[in-house]
Amino acid sequence: MKRILHLKSSIQGKDSYSIKLGNAIVERIHEKYPGSVLEELNLVEPEMPHLNPNVLRTFFVPDDQLSTEDKVAISLSDRLVKQLLSADIIVIGAPLINFTIHSALKAWIDHVTRAGITFGYGETGPVGKVAGKKVYIAMSS
Repeated sequence: MKRILHLKSSIQGKDSYSIKLGNAIVERIHEKYPGSVLEELNLVEPEMPHLNPNVLRTFFVPDDQLSTEDKVAISLSDRLVKQLLSADIIVIGAPLINFTIHSALKAWIDHVTRAGITFGYGETGPVGKVAGKKVYIAMSS
């Protein structure tokens, strides 16, 4: 049994090719791993909030020094990181809009890119800490 995280970032709804492709990938994963648990996260309904200065600041404050307001500000990012880390397989729906990914997907990436948690620094630069995951990109344009 696998834990699947399916991210949807299309503004096209049921007509979206990236959602259709992502669903097909998820279906194939279920065929290979019956009984897998699926968690879907729609990044555009409601829209994923972009980082703001207060949230970003909390990324660099030790947990024991976070105020109640800080804990509220960082709670979404913490929840998204937990989802990412608990998934075995990640399916990312990534439609190209104006030659790039939707800003909601970029906002999700910003929330889960956390120094000391999802990446660190080694002798040659940044080093990923999210290992052992299979990632599929359902890209459409």
